[in-house]
Amino acid sequence: MTNFTKRAVLVILAVAVIVGCKKDDKNNGSSKTQLITSGNWKVTSDYYDPAVDWDGDGHTENEVFSLYSACDKDDILVFKTDGSLTFDEGASKCDPSDPQVIETTSWKFSNNETVLLVGPSGSETSVQLLELSSTTLKIKVPFTAQGVNYTETTTYSH
Repeated sequence: MTNFTKRAVLVILAVAVIVGCKKDDKNNGSSKTQLITSGNWKVTSDYYDPAVDWDGDGHTENEVFSLYSACDKDDILVFKTDGSLTFDEGASKCDPSDPQVIETTSWKFSNNETVLLVGPSGSETSVQLLELSSTTLKIKVPFTAQGVNYTETTTYSH
């Protein structure tokens, strides 16, 4: 993974905990905790504004998911009801010697369940929840890298 990819993966993990949620008729009365802990989440879209030079080739892109390595496309997030969050390599690893579980941290809802807080208490990252349904988790997180302010919007699916 490139340095930008590694940074993005960590940002995604941190962002995925602070989520702002819009109402969705597909929730069928399920609580947000039930929805977010209902299974494994895989990235299906990763959009940056402004565009980024994801792979260092001098060209900038907004949507970068298609540029992920195959071994990164199957990585999963698992939110558990005990407040733990696991970032897992999924079925394939880019480096066979890497551990299966990349990171385990904590998560909780905040701000009337519109934000996810991810990380150890006192140093959590806030992530705005844009959508949460039985099949879709969509989050947005602002961050600064190399003096540029970005917004990353990531969509996960079961």
